[in-house]
Amino acid sequence: MLIIKRIRVPRWRLRESVHRMDSRGVRERQTGRLHRRVYNVMGPNHLWHIDTNHKLVRWRFVIVGGIDGFSRLIMFLKCTDNNISETLLQCFLSGVDKFGIPNRVRSDKGMENVSVADFMLSKKGLDSMITGKSTHNQRIERLWRDVYDGVLSFFYNMEDQGILDPLNQIHLATLHYIFISEINKN
Repeated sequence: MLIIKRIRVPRWRLRESVHRMDSRGVRERQTGRLHRRVYNVMGPNHLWHIDTNHKLVRWRFVIVGGIDGFSRLIMFLKCTDNNISETLLQCFLSGVDKFGIPNRVRSDKGMENVSVADFMLSKKGLDSMITGKSTHNQRIERLWRDVYDGVLSFFYNMEDQGILDPLNQIHLATLHYIFISEINKN
């Protein structure tokens, strides 16, 4: 309402007014604030974070990745056209071939992680797989932001410019033909 009337209120004044009118509510809301977690990993290859990214699923692209929790080195990163557990396992194994088997793996509870979980349990035992909310898988979530900002926003721009229609099968087939191998090169 104030914006419509072009009335500007400084943030400090707004905060001051809220404290004055609802100090109890302010205290209650502050107790529910997020607190940053302390993040410690013993060393390289101790913990890998794995995930799939679906921000480009409208164009039938799924990005599969894994990152070392200690060094933040990308262990594997691949653009695929599916979210199948076996695909993630093959990508994971490509990282294992290069860097060795990690002591533990952190993932969300998605079905695409089942084959990696089976592999880790058979090779490293019960404590080798950690699952939880994707928001707690912070290393890989940060990687997705970098990948998306640096590379993948290109597709949204193509759509915004009218070059790409995600409902057109020919557009999608062409997009996959041209870009999957190019994305995977980088």
